[in-house]
Amino acid sequence: MPLPEFKLLRVLLVQEIRALLIFPALWGMLIILSLLAGYSFIQAVELFSQASKTALAYPELARGMNPLEGIFIPTFGAYYLVETLLLPFVIIQLIGQDKQNGTLKLLLQLPLSPFALNAVKLSATSVVLFLTLLPGISILFIWQYLGGVIHFPEIFALVLGHTLYFLTIVCIAMFATAISNALPTAAMICLAATLGSWVLDFVAASGGLAGVLGNWSLTALLGQFENGLLSSVPLAFFLTLSLFFFIAASVLLHPGQRLYPRLKVILVAVVTLLLIQSSVMQIPQYLDITENRRHSFNPADVRALQQMNKTVIITIHLTREDGRLYDFEHDVLAKLKRTLPDLKVRFAKTKQAGMFGASESDTYGLIEYEYDGKLDQSYSNSALEILPLIHGLANHKVAPDIIPDYTGHPLVADASNSKWWFYLLLPLMFLAAAYLFCKPQLLKSHIIRRQ
Repeated sequence: MPLPEFKLLRVLLVQEIRALLIFPALWGMLIILSLLAGYSFIQAVELFSQASKTALAYPELARGMNPLEGIFIPTFGAYYLVETLLLPFVIIQLIGQDKQNGTLKLLLQLPLSPFALNAVKLSATSVVLFLTLLPGISILFIWQYLGGVIHFPEIFALVLGHTLYFLTIVCIAMFATAISNALPTAAMICLAATLGSWVLDFVAASGGLAGVLGNWSLTALLGQFENGLLSSVPLAFFLTLSLFFFIAASVLLHPGQRLYPRLKVILVAVVTLLLIQSSVMQIPQYLDITENRRHSFNPADVRALQQMNKTVIITIHLTREDGRLYDFEHDVLAKLKRTLPDLKVRFAKTKQAGMFGASESDTYGLIEYEYDGKLDQSYSNSALEILPLIHGLANHKVAPDIIPDYTGHPLVADASNSKWWFYLLLPLMFLAAAYLFCKPQLLKSHIIRRQ
């Protein structure tokens, strides 16, 4: 009597998790992650402590002592490296071994669709995600033990970003394995996709089309979560990209089907996902969960800006290479884009004589603001001067809300003793787990007891 579909899926899930846990590559990746995360954490605490000594002497500098930027983002950089360079090999081995040993042909004969089979494998990778979080959880406990402050909404956004990045890398690896017959080829395809995202980051500074594409690299999208800004656009992009590669991997999994019908399904999926992503981009939603609200204006300014129901036109007389434009875009313009209902940004045709030379135009450096037929201008890139100017165009008198000032969290601490945990104890735990799960006698006795 055949097993019901739910029980069959459960049996396959257990089998996939067991197959994952006997991979030496998985435990090797976890050991490397422990070493990298521990080193990054110890170095970050040392640098943070050195900066805190000065901040404690000068309280005005303490506002810049943010544990998210000083401790957790540098530390979780180890996760980014491991997820990009090592995780694909674990996932490729999980899926590729079925193709190499002929198990895939048997699985495709089960009363399950290729989508269900891949969904089981994707569910099994949640075990990998949980194991990779162990060094990160240790970092949170150690930092709190040292007396550090943790703003958990920021940590939630950071972990969410890495989880979405993890999911995307897993789905890319599944796709690479589905379209290749050899594991080295699948690894090259997956690394080409991830390293290609790095290339976009490097060429983004050149502006133009490369700059636009650079904003959609996986690294840039992950950076928005690391900075404590929850946005529906990168969230949807990660999910739609993961869903596309998952659908493509599932459609191409069966080797006996004709190519044209499968490409047709993939094309429909591409069009559907693009429509979903474009609809999300039309009405983007943002949530600033940082403790110091660095991605938001004062709530009173936000309410006034949201009442401006006509188009605000900003004309910028700066070149793309000018550092003042970078400050203006990140400190003011990005916040205006998230707040104003209708905003248009224009770049006037202007050029600079040289890196340190004077401009040929008298208006170089000027930023013009237009609203409802009124025009004003300023050379400043500071919100303290720009916001009153914009409010004046709309005849708004805004009294800022009284909110507590962010005082920062300077801390002089020593995390060097944690090296015993990250460099010795945690790797030994992973080694012991690898020995237990990879020992054939142990698995055999476990199967006998199950029967």
